[in-house]
Amino acid sequence: MFELLSQVLLWLLITVFLYNLFKKFIPKEYFTLVGALFLFAVIVSAFFFPNNQVVSAIWNVLSFPLKPVGASIVLLSLALRQGLGDKSKNQVVAALLILLLSSLPIFSNLLAASAEQQAFTRQEAEAQSAAAIVVLGQGTTEPNQPPRTQIQLTDTGDRILYAAQLYRESGNEPLVIVSAGSRPNLQGNSDEISEARDVRTVLTQLGVPESRIVESRATDLRSSAEAVERILRDRRLANDPIFLVTSAYNSRRARQTFSNVGLTNVIAKPTGFFMIQSGARPKQLVRIDDFIPSVEALTVTTRVVEEFLTSVYYYLRGWLAVS
Repeated sequence: MFELLSQVLLWLLITVFLYNLFKKFIPKEYFTLVGALFLFAVIVSAFFFPNNQVVSAIWNVLSFPLKPVGASIVLLSLALRQGLGDKSKNQVVAALLILLLSSLPIFSNLLAASAEQQAFTRQEAEAQSAAAIVVLGQGTTEPNQPPRTQIQLTDTGDRILYAAQLYRESGNEPLVIVSAGSRPNLQGNSDEISEARDVRTVLTQLGVPESRIVESRATDLRSSAEAVERILRDRRLANDPIFLVTSAYNSRRARQTFSNVGLTNVIAKPTGFFMIQSGARPKQLVRIDDFIPSVEALTVTTRVVEEFLTSVYYYLRGWLAVS
């Protein structure tokens, strides 16, 4: 009952926030009840049709003001509309502070450490083997297209390397399930734009037998969990230990999402850490560069914020199992 009430309150809070935000940008004579109902319909559609590309794009636009760059742009736009004055100056200062803090490596590292803390404390090292290894591969590769001469790994491509390492170390030839959908920026047939196919190719190059690889062309975490659950259930492996390979900052949501669809014996195998666990040797030093704003730090901050917003979304949908 408490969880349901929390979901309803958060739902109302998001609706009121977006309503008031859009009232500031849309002239009053145009922001009628019809416009409010349209906004409400878009939010509802995003909740119940999350895989629809149009709805997904609209939802990204609606959530843009909640991210560091989006919040800064909104504040600066409001300041320009209001002209010179104390209120507009405060909005400009707030926008600059958001950009400055979000771009500081020392700040982004603290945020990343907080997001990765669950991955630090839940390293289930006692399990040496599993019936299946699931690698969340969306966004881990760039296609082999000119001028590229091979499939390239992105900054999250270490998931593929780690999955291959886990396979080699397991000794029991586990099933390797690659979960990655179509590339949204490419046009072609399903095989040409499938990222799962490219991840599969890289895994075979790293020594994983092609016969042990199964593709799941799901585009988001929830649909990936549902597809993997069906694959494992068909092979009578749903109750066996499963390694789940993803980045450290979203490993908690991934594990809870898989548990929510009935895969309760999931062992998170996080990779792509931004921070080093406290007390680890050698010790991570604080440098002068950590206090100089950088694009890389802004990227890390944005990813952590996006993960938080997505976790709220998953919580509102009831897609997260209790840890």
